[in-house]
Amino acid sequence: MRCMKNFLCQFGIAGIPSYNKPYSGKANILKDDPNWLPEGPSHRKNDLGVKRFGKGYLAYAGGGKDSRSNQLIVALGNNERLGGGSPWEVPWGEVVGEESFRTLDGIYTGYGDNGPGQGRLRNEGSSEGVARDFPKLDYILGCDVIDSR
Repeated sequence: MRCMKNFLCQFGIAGIPSYNKPYSGKANILKDDPNWLPEGPSHRKNDLGVKRFGKGYLAYAGGGKDSRSNQLIVALGNNERLGGGSPWEVPWGEVVGEESFRTLDGIYTGYGDNGPGQGRLRNEGSSEGVARDFPKLDYILGCDVIDSR
């Protein structure tokens, strides 16, 4: 997990290791969705200078073509480095409402890229060791769909 101030938070590895198994290995990687946005750095902001991947936008995390799994990213600030440069970064949702933005602002970003490694999280989940070594790590304890329109 990594969360960088005013940039992004990458999350989604389950706290129960067995829940991650369906997303492990090349055969289980999620293919990219068709990109409905023009790709490349020249398309990362519009003619008015508005950055295309706004605060609260959600996308799959990936590291190359067809590399997505159960990890997601959420933008912690308006940003042009995401959303448009790669087909695995196509935004598919956003958090909305003042309370949601307060929650985003409250995510601990002090570990940056030095939080618990993906391998450790996949193997240990939300173990006592992870909690001891990263006491300020935030957790998602549940998620509810409130409107599917």
